[in-house]
Amino acid sequence: MKRATVGIALLVAAGLLSVASGMQQATTAQGQKYVSGGVSDDERIEMQAQRDRYSLWVLTAASKSGAYLSNVQVVITDAQKKAVFDAPLDGPWLFVDLPLGRYTVQATYQGETQTRVTTIHPGDHHQAIFYFDTGDTTSVSLDTAPR
Repeated sequence: MKRATVGIALLVAAGLLSVASGMQQATTAQGQKYVSGGVSDDERIEMQAQRDRYSLWVLTAASKSGAYLSNVQVVITDAQKKAVFDAPLDGPWLFVDLPLGRYTVQATYQGETQTRVTTIHPGDHHQAIFYFDTGDTTSVSLDTAPR
């Protein structure tokens, strides 16, 4: 009985921590694991520690200032034009564990859509950076972008 209570307490604590962090870790309907977030310093550190587990890294930012963007709609389709990911980002970063193959990545922010094409090979880690014109001219460093 005591062991079950401790287990439940740990599950509750873990759930509260993941909600508090704002990061979204999930699996797509097609079974691809992904994580989205990176708004706070703690989230960026946590995501950087996980990035090597994912084959595709997406970053969204303002083109003039470099300020990170969230709520960007990202759609990833495979070579057969089937969507393998379709959701708004919870922060500026999205990491997706895609199987080998060719993918089209589309990011849409405030009505502007940009597209990148990438092919995942064994052991690959690809990065797609999307810069959107937000009218913001404040300078912000992207030194913490995944490499």
